[in-house]
Parts: sequence; C-alpha cells; structure tokens
Amino acid sequence: MSPRDRALHRHAQAVLEQELLRARKRLADLPDERRSALEDTTARVVAAVVDSMLDESRREPALARALASIYGPEPAWEPRVFSWAAD
Repeated sequence: MSPRDRALHRHAQAVLEQELLRARKRLADLPDERRSALEDTTARVVAAVVDSMLDESRREPALARALASIYGPEPAWEPRVFSWAAD
C-alpha cells in the first residue's frame, strides 16, 4: 500500500471514529453486541469504499489528480537493482 493509500485510509478511519462518537447517544440504546457489530460492519464498509475509490483512481485521471491534490501523488515506480553474490 502506497503512502497516499495509507493516508486516505487513515483519514477515512478518523472520520468514521468521529461520526461514531457523534452517534454514541443514539447507539447507546442498542445491546453492546449489536452496537459492536454495527461499528465493525461500518468500518468494513468504509474500508471497502476507500479501496473502491483507489481502484477507480487508477482508471480515472480526474479522480487520481483530486486524490493527489489532497493526499499527495502516487509514488513513481522505481526499478530496483539487486546484486546476487556469486555462489
């Protein structure tokens, strides 16, 4: 995962946590297990949405530029040279 991808996931997680805090009063009426399940499911949905956005940004230049303007550019591919010791 690139630094840009990690930054977007961290941002989405921070927004999710903030929104869950705001919803705690409304969620307090749910049994603990249901509230926990709701929070877990919401976190999985948010992660899936972020992954979908990242996938789409690889096909859609306008989205890639928008994400780069917020989270930084996708790092350029750099060929790596490995030296192998002779046997």
